[in-house]
Amino acid sequence: MRVSMQNMYSSNLYSLQKATIEIARLNEMQSTGKSLLKPSDNPIGSVQVIGTQRDVAATTQYIDNIKSLSSGLDRSETHLSSMIDLQGRLREIAVASNNGSLSPEDRAAYGAEMEELMESMVSLVNATDESGNYLFSGNLTDTQPLLKDTNGVYIYQGDSNQREVQVANNTWMEANVTADAFIFSNGTDDIFNQAQAYIDILNDPTLSPGDVNFDNASTAMQDTLDDTLNSISATITDLGGKQNSLSLTQSSHEEMNIFSEALIGEIETLDYAQATAEFNMKLTALQVTQQTFVQISKLSLFSQI
Repeated sequence: MRVSMQNMYSSNLYSLQKATIEIARLNEMQSTGKSLLKPSDNPIGSVQVIGTQRDVAATTQYIDNIKSLSSGLDRSETHLSSMIDLQGRLREIAVASNNGSLSPEDRAAYGAEMEELMESMVSLVNATDESGNYLFSGNLTDTQPLLKDTNGVYIYQGDSNQREVQVANNTWMEANVTADAFIFSNGTDDIFNQAQAYIDILNDPTLSPGDVNFDNASTAMQDTLDDTLNSISATITDLGGKQNSLSLTQSSHEEMNIFSEALIGEIETLDYAQATAEFNMKLTALQVTQQTFVQISKLSLFSQI
């Protein structure tokens, strides 16, 4: 009899504990709005949620990469556009200075203006980002791309390598352009050394249009301007194409994340009506069990155990 009473006591105590735990679980579900508190609540759903959350994390990183890449390309495009603006004035000077009616002082004045413009051009090529990294020096981001050596010759110190950023699964995009590509890889001489040569011509009072040296320098200057303008314009066009591609890719990622979050919500979100009904049922069962336990505890033989 003692064994039977003890078993009944233990069974009722276990039922109380189990019912209390289940009610606490349902209460937590209602407070969090989630039906999945631990993997055992829905093993298959938990696996789906974990996999989908992993996909969302990866896609979110791609979106962050795209935003950073797009910002960097915007910055590069801004500097390249400024270079084109400067070259517009350089062309005006190249044409206007090739005029036999100008005095040596007039040509020297054009030379001085051209020198100022080229200093601005150098600054644009040597531009840096917010972290102090050079934009146009390839992978050598801590190396100033353009420098005038001891002989007064402009040289490119960067490399021609492209940095790549992952923007989607198995998809990478070039993150930079190099001054080597849009300045120093043209058919003519680079614009910096060519401009310096033409400035020297303009500052020489013994040379004027009609002289072979002057005419050759003027022609070379205009040809270099044409090549450089075409090269930089092509680079800007390429950047614009990349930006369009990035925008489409980002939109696709954002739509995928919305779908994934909705899927997670479908699996995790609590059905309040069902949960409330189950809660009330469990609560009623707990109350009945408690009443039964109290009655059993009052049995006379129970105190003898």
